[in-house]
Amino acid sequence: MFLNKRGFIDGEYQDGELRGCVFLAGKRGMGKTTQMDRLLSGCSGGVLFFDSLSKHAGVLKGYHVISEPGPLRDYLLLYRGRPCRVLYQPRAGSLDAHFQAVCLIVRAVGWLILAIDELDKLCGPRWGDSRMCPELYHLVNYGRHDRVSLVATARRPTSVARGYTSECLAMHLFRITEKADLKYFEDYIGAANAARLPGLAPYQFLAWQEMGEAELKGGRR
Repeated sequence: MFLNKRGFIDGEYQDGELRGCVFLAGKRGMGKTTQMDRLLSGCSGGVLFFDSLSKHAGVLKGYHVISEPGPLRDYLLLYRGRPCRVLYQPRAGSLDAHFQAVCLIVRAVGWLILAIDELDKLCGPRWGDSRMCPELYHLVNYGRHDRVSLVATARRPTSVARGYTSECLAMHLFRITEKADLKYFEDYIGAANAARLPGLAPYQFLAWQEMGEAELKGGRR
């Protein structure tokens, strides 16, 4: 388990339990957003939550809501290196354009945790072989140099760019029943653990870390 620290530690930017790339996957209503909120609440520095569906303003408490890149840049620069919570909701225009702008701002400011809800909406063949926009590709592969780490949720892991999941240092896997998705995770947690995923209760998840075993955690609140 990662120590609850903040700083550039062992080659990655870390804040609380988050460092590098982290992935939360599972069916809807199983607790992914709740777990993401818990992880982010343990951060002592800057946190930016990209709300792909613009639906979490009433769920995430204590966040400053912003909907345009300009005000976001100004706010993050004002709080650079200091604790802040931002909920970015792209309420008008292209979702992709908003996300690309946010990634560029995060890269420029640094010292941030970027949380992405429904990452699968932002991936796909429109971005070529990587299935990620160039701005996200940079953060996934080189974000540590900008002192940026990422955490993302998705319902269908097979719709998320493999370039993201292949870089993950930790995954929290909630109830999954789709056979293709179960097969997807066998390489990470093994066939026996993947077979446990369909039977998980709400808010239960298998916590996997690179070079470690999958551990059952959580449960109904």
